[in-house]
Amino acid sequence: MILLDTSAAIPIRDAHPAILLRAAEWTVASISVVTEIELEGGVVSDPAQSSRRRARLDLLLTQVRVLPFQRDAVRVYRAIVEASGFSRRKVIDCMIAATAIVHDLPLATLNPGDFKDIPGLSVENWGVS
Repeated sequence: MILLDTSAAIPIRDAHPAILLRAAEWTVASISVVTEIELEGGVVSDPAQSSRRRARLDLLLTQVRVLPFQRDAVRVYRAIVEASGFSRRKVIDCMIAATAIVHDLPLATLNPGDFKDIPGLSVENWGVS
């Protein structure tokens, strides 16, 4: 199983061929509930695309496992912030990373630099050139 960062979940939602091929390497993909929240925001962020995004997100949510963000993840989040420092801009990334660490999962992302300072996190770069 692998945890998809929001940057990896968006192109899967939008059926990007190269990212779908990467995702097919895994029998089970998951997202953090934090990613689900970000994706919900993306549905309404562009009214012209909202119907299409809603349908695609609903389909994606039937195909992935959504992992909760609970107290154990809060403790890991705290350890991440203690080790790498607090940045308001990185709160969501740190929450997603904490979810991956708690569940002992690698994190697939198109933005590996966002996670470079997080100890104990295994990152897969799904960036497409």
